Amino acid sequence: MLSRIADSLFWITRYLERAEDTARILDVNYYMLLEGVQHAHRLRWAPLVSIAGAHEEFFARYAEADPRSVLEFLGFSPEHPDSIVQCVAKARENARTIRDRISREMWEDLNGLYLDVNRVQVDDVIDEGPHRFCELVKSGSHRFMGVSRATFPRDEGWHFLNAGQALERAEMTARIVDVQYHTLVAGPATTAGDPDTHQWMAVLKSVAAYEFYRRTYNTRIQPDRVAELLILHPQHPRSLRFSVGILQSALRAISGSGIDTWANEAERLTGRLFDSLKYDRIEDILGRGLHPFLADVQHTCRAIGEEVARTYFYYEVGA
Repeated sequence: MLSRIADSLFWITRYLERAEDTARILDVNYYMLLEGVQHAHRLRWAPLVSIAGAHEEFFARYAEADPRSVLEFLGFSPEHPDSIVQCVAKARENARTIRDRISREMWEDLNGLYLDVNRVQVDDVIDEGPHRFCELVKSGSHRFMGVSRATFPRDEGWHFLNAGQALERAEMTARIVDVQYHTLVAGPATTAGDPDTHQWMAVLKSVAAYEFYRRTYNTRIQPDRVAELLILHPQHPRSLRFSVGILQSALRAISGSGIDTWANEAERLTGRLFDSLKYDRIEDILGRGLHPFLADVQHTCRAIGEEVARTYFYYEVGA
């Protein structure tokens, strides 16, 4: 497979996952805000910008994080490279350059999503709420992956699609847990010692894990159990452990390496991270410090992305 084709496939799913994750946190937090929880302004909008990894960029343009500014910035801003509209456009452009290597259904589905999101205006979203727009993005991402599973051959390209989605999902989950746990636990408590149940519900719903949490723990929402589920659970598809496991399998399928071996630095970093997620307990992680652990996870995810690019997409030119 040509490196440019692998590169495009890897980034199609990274951009779509980024757009979907942003849409999910915007949708959930907007409607949780309507319930009027104490300190809602401080706890609901500024953290979303931090989750998106754009805190400095946002506050260089806006005086405060309110519903309009955050929706405009994360949803529609042409200057913010990771806004929803920009991510969908970049995914579509990557697909356009390899139309002969993806199925007709994949292209038509992604191109249709691109046309749909570009018909939406930020003023309409502010007036009627973001749910319809966010559902459009989420369902479009899900539909594209479903069409891909039904029509794309299981060759190297398929594994690059899976690797891109899994890597992006792992990094986003790490940021969500890091930012929200720090805000809701390390920050000022809403009532003496009690977690803000509504806000922890928002955290779980932002990664489609609320119902799974209820079935798994059968108890009231507890911050440590939320962190355990989103970091270490082996079955939830958005947990760190699950996503890194998918990433490891995809990278091994691409290189042909076996179990307990690694063919390149990206696989070595992925294997080391996966082992820590398999064998650590949440008590161990919290004891050492959740923030340093998750900061290291995010750093490792970025390094894995760079090593994948260095190994498969770019070639050094000899002097």
